[in-house]
Amino acid sequence: MLFRSAELAVFLRETVQLDKAVLGDYLSDPAEFNSAVRDAFVGGFDFREMTIDGALRIFLQAFRLPGEAQKIDRMMEAFAAAYFAANSPGVFENADGAYVLAFSIIMLNTDRHSPNMGKNARMTVEGFLRNNRGINNGKDLPAELLEAVFKSISENEIKMLGGKEESSRSPPRAGRSEERRVGK
Repeated sequence: MLFRSAELAVFLRETVQLDKAVLGDYLSDPAEFNSAVRDAFVGGFDFREMTIDGALRIFLQAFRLPGEAQKIDRMMEAFAAAYFAANSPGVFENADGAYVLAFSIIMLNTDRHSPNMGKNARMTVEGFLRNNRGINNGKDLPAELLEAVFKSISENEIKMLGGKEESSRSPPRAGRSEERRVGK
């Protein structure tokens, strides 16, 4: 049975038995058909009226983010485009601002929750604001937005399931051996 990209995207989203790591690798592949499936897969999310960190949390539960930088880049670019389209007009001038902030959120998550980071070396809210200056088409995002994102990530780590764990719609359960931190 041959699938069209949109049909395959629905199948991949709804088939809970799929290995999330394999799914992430497949979706992030640069091949033309994989790219069409990725676009349809990401287009299946409804990010309207969601905060960017809330949307990113939901997005990252659907698959396991690959470890390769180029593959992560493809997934974050697709996420940012979908988030921007769902929330435009809004705070972001273009999808690039959402893309940069999404990456910044992943880095913040790692910084705030990695056991390898010393307490004194962790990013502060001031550092997060400074790191995200001018990312919105040369303009700053509202400080209130960035402060809320910082607080959300600091207080509630983004975790992803891996392997053949839970459905993409199920929240992670604490203590599962296949949970991993985003950005690790």
